[in-house]
Formats: sequence, structure tokens, C-alpha cells
Amino acid sequence: MKSIMLGNSDFTIHCTKALLDSGSDVCAMISMPENCRPDNSADIALFGRNNAIPYHELEDVNSPEGLAVLSSYSPDFIYCEWPKILGEGVFDIPKGYCIGTHPTDLPYNRGRHPLHWCICLGISTTSLSFFKMDRGVDTGDILLQIPFSITPDDSIADLNNKMNIAAYEGTKELCKKLIANAAYVGAKQNHSLANYWRKRTPHDVTIDPRMSSDFIKRAVRSYTLPYSCVNLIYEKHIIKIVRAKLAKAKMSSEQLQRIEPGKIISIDQHTIRVKVDDGIIDLECLGRIPEELQRARYIHPPTMYISRHNLELA
Repeated sequence: MKSIMLGNSDFTIHCTKALLDSGSDVCAMISMPENCRPDNSADIALFGRNNAIPYHELEDVNSPEGLAVLSSYSPDFIYCEWPKILGEGVFDIPKGYCIGTHPTDLPYNRGRHPLHWCICLGISTTSLSFFKMDRGVDTGDILLQIPFSITPDDSIADLNNKMNIAAYEGTKELCKKLIANAAYVGAKQNHSLANYWRKRTPHDVTIDPRMSSDFIKRAVRSYTLPYSCVNLIYEKHIIKIVRAKLAKAKMSSEQLQRIEPGKIISIDQHTIRVKVDDGIIDLECLGRIPEELQRARYIHPPTMYISRHNLELA
């Protein structure tokens, strides 16, 4: 069984390892030129060289050049972890079909930034769904689902690691199914149950002291390192928060309730202790805290600073 692997990340490498360990022939690995790759991409070229797998870089797999490269290998299957939409020409190349993945319990939670939303929404379990790709977005027949948990302490890096383990396990299991039956097509999704998550925006990763401590912690965990971290805005400063934890309040619940959100309790070199909607939280900053903030008494809602200074969030 000959397979092509399309992708740029550690996820791609885990799937490829599983194919190799299952005795499948990985006839090529395809990545993007370095200037086109998403953040946190892996060194696919090095993995390919170390495993004697032909390696190509394609900016557009749907171009005549890209289709010619894929067609030249006459693959049975194409495994896809590609950050752009595949055209119909790609779907026509494999003898079997193109295999996609999505880290939710499809048909639920299709769409953008699934791991981010899983953490932000407090979802405790999800699955890595392998599916037969079609012209829709995450709509194809389900081939296999590998469940994994999301704990209250998991960061986005932890969740990526769990997803990569599921990718390895799931690819090995699916490979066995396809070796035993190349015509295996899985089961139809119930499209009436589907929902789509929207694209995350910079405002989704900007915290507000009026938010609950639980939501702030989830937002921080969902976008912390190695990603670019959530924003805390003070005047013209956009401060990146890498960690958030609930602080023990040395006051009664009645005293705590009388403190308005945004009141700064204390600041040290890297941590801001601040009152939020339902408690006091420690926000650990990436780098030093601006001197202007160290002298402040309050952090106001971000809308005040955005409008005052005409800030643009990236």
C-alpha cells in the first residue's frame, strides 16, 4: 500500500511513523516552502532524509506542478494535514481516497481552531476523527475516531501532544483496516447534528478583568507558548500572558465582593495580581511588566484602551 503524506507539523511526522511501523510504503512527504508554513511547523525534510522518503515542497498542491508531483507516485491513499483547501484534482489522484483528520467528535465541532475552542469552552473529552475527504469541510465519511481527554490543567501544548499520540495510534489502526480491505469507506456522518466553529480572532485572545477567573485560565491555557499567548491591554501596551492561576485572597468574601474588577492587588517583576469578576488571579507575563503599569492602580476593560489609543490587535 503506497501513501503520500501532506503536512507541515509534528502531527505529520507521527502519522508517517505509524505508516512506516505498519509496513506501509510512504512514497513521498510533501511540505510547503519555509516562508509559507504555519507557525510551529516541524522539519519534515529532515525526517524524510532520515527515513529515505522522497521530499518535496509545494506552495500550491492544486497547481499543475503540484498535481504532477502527486500523480507521479501513483499513491493508493493521500494522508492530508494541509492548511489550505484541496482542489478536486487532488481528490482524483489516489486509487483509494484522501484521508483527513479533525480533533473533535465529528460531526460535532467542525471548523476552525478546534483545540483552542475545546479548551476555551471547557470540553473534557474529544476525539481525533479520521475521515474520507470530500468537497465539504470536515464532512466526509468517518473512518475511525480515537478519543482523548482534556484535563483542567492542559495547555494547548499538552493537547497537541495528546493529539499527536492519537494520530500515531489512529494511523496504525486505520492502516490495518486498509491493508485488510482497501475498499473500506467507514460510516456516513449525521449532518443534522453538525455545528461549525468560527475562526479565532485577536479579540478572542484578549482578556478582560470583567471575565471570570475560570474563563481567563482557560483562555490563557488555550493560546500559551509555543503560540503567541493571550493579550492583556494596558494603555498602549499589549502584554502577553503565559500563565494564569487563582490566588488566595487574604480577605473575607464580603470584602472581595466590594472590589471592582481590574483593581491591581500587587505586581512583581513578571506577575500581576488583579481582581477579576469572581476572585483574584495571578497573571504571569512574558517578559518584564511595563513601568507605567507597575505604578498603576487599575486595569480597565480593553475597549477603553483600544479606543483611546486606536490600537490594532494582531
